[in-house]
Amino acid sequence: MSKLTKQRAWKALQQHAILLEKQRITDLFVDDPARFTRYTTEEAGLTFDYSKNLFQADTLSLLYNLADNAQLRSAIDGLFSGEKCNTTQQLPALHTVLRDPRRSGRVVNGQDVLMAVHAALDQMEEFVTNLQQHRWRGATGKPITDIVNLGIGGSDLGPQMAVQALQDYQQTSFKFHFISNSDAATLNKLCHTLPPETTLFIIASKSFTTVETLLNAQALLSWMQKTLDYKQIMQHHFVAVTAHPEKAQQFGIKKEHIFPIWEWVGGRFSLCSCISLALALSIGMQNFRDFLAGAHTMDQHFYTRPWATNMPVLLALLGIWQRNFLRTEAHVVLPYEGALSDFPRYLQQLEMESTGKSVTLTGQAVDYPTCPLIFGDSGLNGQHAFYQLFHQGTATFSSDFILVLRPKQTEWIDLQKHAVASALSQSKAFMEGFAAQDPHKRLVGNHSSSTLVLEALTPFTLGMLITLYEHKVFTQSVIWQVNPFDQWGIYYGKALAQQITPQLEGKVSDDESFDSSTQGLINLYRSYSS
Repeated sequence: MSKLTKQRAWKALQQHAILLEKQRITDLFVDDPARFTRYTTEEAGLTFDYSKNLFQADTLSLLYNLADNAQLRSAIDGLFSGEKCNTTQQLPALHTVLRDPRRSGRVVNGQDVLMAVHAALDQMEEFVTNLQQHRWRGATGKPITDIVNLGIGGSDLGPQMAVQALQDYQQTSFKFHFISNSDAATLNKLCHTLPPETTLFIIASKSFTTVETLLNAQALLSWMQKTLDYKQIMQHHFVAVTAHPEKAQQFGIKKEHIFPIWEWVGGRFSLCSCISLALALSIGMQNFRDFLAGAHTMDQHFYTRPWATNMPVLLALLGIWQRNFLRTEAHVVLPYEGALSDFPRYLQQLEMESTGKSVTLTGQAVDYPTCPLIFGDSGLNGQHAFYQLFHQGTATFSSDFILVLRPKQTEWIDLQKHAVASALSQSKAFMEGFAAQDPHKRLVGNHSSSTLVLEALTPFTLGMLITLYEHKVFTQSVIWQVNPFDQWGIYYGKALAQQITPQLEGKVSDDESFDSSTQGLINLYRSYSS
């Protein structure tokens, strides 16, 4: 038994869950008519209603004890002060510095990291202004029309999600393309739509060794060379975001066209860095700075608020309550706002790559579930796809509904009203169920859900929303005693790919250590590619 499951607070929650499992959420509202007011908190245009979860006041007290026993307050202090939270790589996790408005005063290992961050923001601003005002042009003198972001994981999911979410704030006529998969069909489709003379490529790779990103970059460079001279291409059509500028220069990118990211920023926590260069090009630097301001506001909320009104802590503790004590298998994120349709996909990486761990910080196997399966989609689409399983299936789950009350375009207010009504009706149905005489129409209900309400979807509120989930992940990692800033699990598959590629190319003979399935499929590939 682990130290965590031996704790008195953990055992108390186990006993409490046995008593509460037979309770219905609807009865909790009957017992406490003020439950909504009691279990709702707000910060700068973002409201968090967690009253439709299966818990009582005693549940929260026990969860707060669990957080205190995990020394969560000390861990938060360590995160913000630059302690080496990434223990397996001996690095701090300083993503909060990326949105700190002060221009100096955060010294880590003898370096004022704020000065470096704001120098990068100033570099971004100059670049964005030059492109917006057509001072940066393609090799033949034509203004840039298309921006292609070449990245994968945190260098793709976050920027792509944010550009789509804030499309109403786009200030330019640029067309944005996000390419992560390295396959022939993806690149063929892209190249049929791009004008070489007016396309700018952003190679977004922290290590500048990511195989998929570099394969795509090299393939697109070769494609561009059919039309333009190599030197012209590298002068006018390629920039990079990386922690290893020397590798970008070896690729051919000019030193002044390389934007920094740092080893102390995890890829899936990097959205407030130059990794979001495409976002800044879309919405402009003032809006991008508003985005950073929203993130900083949530940072301060997380750092200063007591547990009882601290949104990230509450969201995290309720997730632990659901996963570890009510035994839910999945958590679904349901934005009822089309612009946020990519948000669940972004959270899949943020959460599952961070807390999808089975070994503690001290290298011991856990004896409790960690991250649930995270999935979701735009709520209105989901209602006609997977909600049937929620209402009448056998899976156990919890959910987050995300609402936007006021659209930027007021002429579409009736459509927004329908989206809000649909979200409220579904969360109510999840909780209440439906007692039909016909068993085929009966809904069991009693499914927990939280609701996050944005007054409007703006750069500021999107920054808050993203940071809320970042700190939720950190809080859960502290209690589960896992490192949320590494991802060793993905590297083995990449190493195997390096062994398999020479076989696919016929450069080496069959590997006797391969299973018959893998070797048979390699041989099948050879037979079709020869």
